[in-house]
Order: sequence, then C-alpha cells, then structure tokens
Amino acid sequence: MAQVTPKQPRSSKQKAAQQPSDLEVLHPEREVKLSVDTVTVREYGNVEWLRLLPQAEPLVANITAMLSAGAPPSYEDVLAIISHHTDGLLPLVVQSVDRDVDWVETLNSNDLEALLMHWWGVNGHFFVNRAKNRAMAQYQEEMAARNPSAGGKSTPPSSPTATGQAKSADTPPGS
Repeated sequence: MAQVTPKQPRSSKQKAAQQPSDLEVLHPEREVKLSVDTVTVREYGNVEWLRLLPQAEPLVANITAMLSAGAPPSYEDVLAIISHHTDGLLPLVVQSVDRDVDWVETLNSNDLEALLMHWWGVNGHFFVNRAKNRAMAQYQEEMAARNPSAGGKSTPPSSPTATGQAKSADTPPGS
C-alpha cells in the first residue's frame, strides 16, 4: 500500500531564488550572451521613456491597431513592425544596451535576434501600455461620438410654472 509523505517545506533561500527581487521588479535587466560580447539590456527610466516616445510612434501606432482589432501583439508581430521601421526603431534598442547603431550592425543574425528578444522582454511593456491607453482613449471618443447625450442631464426639465395666480379662499381663523 502506498503511503503519503508530507511535502518538505522549502527553505527561505529556495523561495527567494524563485521570486524576483524588488530591484528586478523596479528595474529589470537581462544579460545577453552574444557571440561577440555579453551585454546588459536595461529597462528605460521614466523620463528616458518620455523622450523616446516620438521615436516609438510607429511601434505604438501598430500595436494600438492590433489591440483595437482584438489581437494582442506577439513578438513576431513586433519584429515585423521593427523590420518595416528599422531606422527609426533601432535607436530604441541601442539606447537600452548603451551601444550605438554601428555596433548593432556588426551583429550576426542570431545575435541580433537574441538582442531584440531580450529588449522586447525588458521594455515591451512600455509600448504595449502606451498602446492600451491610446486604444482606450480612442474607444471612449468613439462611444462619446455615437452617443452625444452621454454625460448630459439624466432627468427631464421641470414643467413650466403656472402663468396665472390661482386664488383660494382665506383660511378661517381658528382652524
């Protein structure tokens, strides 16, 4: 007959190893071992991200269209967008690895693919969140245009006041 053995509790070291540290959550970084070098792909800072928004516009616009159509973007979708807008979007990638475009152009195809995958894993949420916000704003604008009374008065106006004064008899004293 089989016996049930109690589960061995995991040590605090094992638990800590499975969960990301606060620093990894706040500023995730990934090391990428390429054939020529090992690079760190870092997450953009908030002000840095704001400065990159104009360059990110083609990517955000395409992701917004995908989300509006009900399809979340896959890595393959993003790669297709990058391939159509390479000159504008490649600087976003090199910014996160503190390299220049000339360096990226020396990478072989496998290294470039690995770099792009890690870059998307670290920074993709910026583009997707921006696209989600834009898609939501567009949806709200469309709903407001379809229903112009939305947000208007919810009760009908009161009936007009009487034009003449009706006179009733005086109330007798002591009533």
